[in-house]
This record gives sequence, C-alpha cells and structure tokens, in this order.
Amino acid sequence: MKKIEIKGIKEIVYHETLANGLNVYIWSNKYCHSFEGVLNVFYGGDYLDFTWKNKKYHVHRGGAHYLEHIMCESDEPMLAKFNKIGSYSNAVTSNMRTSYEFIGTTNLKENIILLLKSIFEKQFKELEVEHERVPILEEQRMRYDSPDVKAYFTLNDMLFQKYPNNLELVGSEEDIKEIKLDELELLYKAFYHPANMAFVITGNVDVYECISTIKKYFADKEFNIWDKPKLKDYKEGKKVNIKRKIIETNIKVPEITVAVKVPIKLFKGYDILTIVSILNLLLESNFGSTTLFKEELVEKKLVYNLFYSAYKVYDYIIMEVGCRTKYPDEVEGILQEKLQNMKIYEDEIMRKIKSLIATIVLSYENFEEVNDNISNSLTYEGRIIDNEKEILENIKIDYIEEIFNILNFKEMVTLVTLPKKD
Repeated sequence: MKKIEIKGIKEIVYHETLANGLNVYIWSNKYCHSFEGVLNVFYGGDYLDFTWKNKKYHVHRGGAHYLEHIMCESDEPMLAKFNKIGSYSNAVTSNMRTSYEFIGTTNLKENIILLLKSIFEKQFKELEVEHERVPILEEQRMRYDSPDVKAYFTLNDMLFQKYPNNLELVGSEEDIKEIKLDELELLYKAFYHPANMAFVITGNVDVYECISTIKKYFADKEFNIWDKPKLKDYKEGKKVNIKRKIIETNIKVPEITVAVKVPIKLFKGYDILTIVSILNLLLESNFGSTTLFKEELVEKKLVYNLFYSAYKVYDYIIMEVGCRTKYPDEVEGILQEKLQNMKIYEDEIMRKIKSLIATIVLSYENFEEVNDNISNSLTYEGRIIDNEKEILENIKIDYIEEIFNILNFKEMVTLVTLPKKD
C-alpha cells in the first residue's frame, strides 16, 4: 500500500490499486465521529460521443444521470438498504463523473459491501427503466425552472462553441423520453469497470480493514481488461460563442455575470494549478468582501453582492465576476472595466494566501470535505493534489505580475439575468 503525504500538513492518504484496476484511497482520522465512502465512476454527463471496441457511439444527453437513477433502483432502493444498517446514501452526476456514497458511524464493512454489490451486481430491468422515467422528467422540469441551473448552462453556451456542456445534465424532455435500456447497458459496460473508478473512504476507519474488506469482496469476481472508450476531441476554438445575452428566469433582482475565456496554452511551461490559484487571488483582492471596490458599489447601492471565481474547463480557464443589482445597464460596464484593469495589491494578496493555507489545514477536520477534495482532484487532475499548501507558499508578487501580463481579455461574455415579466 502506497502512502501519499499531503505536503506541509502531515496528513497521509493511503492508496492501493487492486488487480482489477480499482483505485482505493483512504484517509483515516480517529477523532472523526463518522465515515464516508464514495465510489467515483469517471463517466459523466459531458461524455456524449466516444469510440468503444472499434465502434462510434453518440448517446443522449442525460444518459449518465439516467444510469445513476437506475443503479440506485432495485426491488428495494439503495437508500432503503443503507437506512437499514443505520447509514445514509446518495448519488450524484456531474460533467465528468458519477458518484455513489454512504455516510455512517457503524457497520463499516457492511457499508462497503453493500455499495460494491449495488454497483457490480446490478441486474438491469426494463420495468425499472420505465419506472424511473417519470421522476426523472419531473426532476428535469424542476431544474429547468432553477435560476442557478439556467444561468450556469446559458453561460457555458455563451463561452463554448464545441464542448457539450451547454445543456442540463439531466437532458431535455425529448432526451429523457428516448433513453432506452440498451443505451444504459451500453454505458454501464463501457464505463462501469473497476479500472475506471476510484473508491475514496475517509473518516474514522481502519485502513487495513477497508482494504481487506474490498479485496475479499472481489476475490471471486473476474473482470476483463478494460477496453477504454476513446472520447471525442471536440476541438474547441478560442472564440466565444455569444458575446452578450439576456435571459429571464425566476428571480426577484437582476443579475450580471461577466466571464472571460482564456486558453490554457497561453501559459505554456507554467503549472496550471498555480495559475488558477493566482487568478483566484487576483479576483479576491479586487472584488472580495473587504475591497474598496465592493464597498463603493454597496455604498452607492449599485449592487447587493459580488461573486467571482477562476476555474478550469478542459483546455480553458474561465474568470468570472458577477453581482445582483437593480441597475444592470450601469453595473455591466463597471464590472467589465474593473475585470480588465485589475490591480495587484501585494498586502491583500499575501494576507489572503495565509488565510487560504489556514483553510487547507482546517479542511482536514472534516471527513466529508477531505473526501470531496480527493474525489475532485482525481476527477479533474487525475491525481491527488498533495502540494496545494506548497503552491500557495511559493507564490510571489513578481510571479503574479508575470501571469497577469500574459492574460488576454478579448474573449469576454456578459450574461444579464432578469426577473420574469408578469
């Protein structure tokens, strides 16, 4: 078993790859009162086009989410089974993975075995597929009316021309009605292989008990070598799709979101995690709660709040800022100008770095947060990020200036979200 040391924090994550390809990651803390296990399948809602066993496939949007529902259904739903042993379970689909979890305080072995059985001993039934179509359609209607969901996918549609991330993960009503049993079985066979999964267990657990329980479950089970599907390269261009758009949804106060699409290739030779950290520091020091910029806007009653973030989407970094405001026409230009003319405030940035380092250390007090961090880093970086504290400690002002001078703000979009008219 391999030990992965989280540098500068004195925390250890244990890692072992089983013979069938399943990667197991365990973080143990005897001071936690509970534990969490998450089986991450690296198949998500954006995987619509792929080649598998020399055959090309295009599947419906929402197929990953539909499959998640079916995996949780049987003669007795997964949640009910976990409730019987005093635990909670849930499942969620994102753009690049589907996760199945349990949270409990006792019966660790039973939790592990129950989750593995639910995923690897699934029997697909036509009746379950048809039964789940009704609640999934209802979920789709509810999410379609969600302001946050609508704004998120609209913004993706504005930023990207090729990536299939501009539609709700549950799919359209037409998609949901057209998804059949054979498509779900295809997705299960192609992507639900142990070699395409990571089992992350955190909290008050015994590391060797976890590993031995998992190995014992798989002892009499055989898996073929995974024939990894080849995902389509969508060849996204640097241009945005739509520069400005106005939508109406169920909100009471208008919202403005300004976002910039920055190709990662601009930062050739630089560590991308460091770049994203630097951009978030810049946004925090220019738009954060303690900044003069925010105070002035609030004092003038131009905005109710400000939000901001820098994050990676495949081959691009997105920087976005936004607010709730009664005066969207006036504030739109103010946000655009400030974003393009951010200042480097050394004292504020250094203070924020110290705060972020403290936050990283404190995150290891929460077993659920540790699980999320491990699962996210495996999904989006393909590894556990073990040097986050080190990255922040090594950020210097001259390096920030260097990165800032590389930034290009040409590909900018503005989303205006207005309340629905009566």
